[in-house]
Amino acid sequence: MGDDRFSNEAVSLTAEVKSRANRYGFDLVGIVAAADLDAVPSHWIGHRDYMCYTKKTSDYLEGARSLIILGARVWDDIFEAVVKVRDHNEYPEEWRGESYTRRLIRFLERRGYRAVLDPDHLSKKRMAQLAGFGNFGKNTLIINPEYGPWMRLRSILTDAELTPNKPFEKDLCGICEKCVKACPVGAIAPYKLDPDKCLLGMTWEQRRSAEFRAIWDEHCPNLTENTWVMCTTCQRACPYGRERRSLG
Repeated sequence: MGDDRFSNEAVSLTAEVKSRANRYGFDLVGIVAAADLDAVPSHWIGHRDYMCYTKKTSDYLEGARSLIILGARVWDDIFEAVVKVRDHNEYPEEWRGESYTRRLIRFLERRGYRAVLDPDHLSKKRMAQLAGFGNFGKNTLIINPEYGPWMRLRSILTDAELTPNKPFEKDLCGICEKCVKACPVGAIAPYKLDPDKCLLGMTWEQRRSAEFRAIWDEHCPNLTENTWVMCTTCQRACPYGRERRSLG
């Protein structure tokens, strides 16, 4: 039986969006009602590039009705690569994910809908939990029962009516604190990360300091002179997703 709250058009469009997203390379696809995300209390984003509170969907798109959250599984260290390009860093995996997401946006636009790519002050992790991907892990990442913390998230905000998924309510972490204990710089407390202490949040000067250089070199090894692998030590400690990651 279908859900009487939604039109046949919404149900049909949702099915096509999910089918296309899978074909474009996303392993997980979920829908969140814009009103459900807006109902989540605003919280502080502590990353140095985003020192602000989360926003509402209307800040990005008037008449927004749905969010599409997309999860791409990462199964190899090449997905964690960072390339230094002159005075900034680039992330090759982001190019791939953005390209796939833009294909889905073009599909929605051809249908007459408006869509916004990755609204940066809307929490993708909260969308992923509301869409049923997994729970907030103690390492502050979303933990999926099958893929563990090994996912990249992209999002689309749209005025299309789509049928939402059910939230993920189970606690997968329980008493486990392997990720907390594994962090080489003690940046993780259960469900809380100190972004300034994390290797990935440190300034370049801190990373190359006498105190942290050896730790950085061990956990963020170089691939080439200008390319290195982001630290994934807390992810590797998580028991979820290990088997699928090794299978590629």
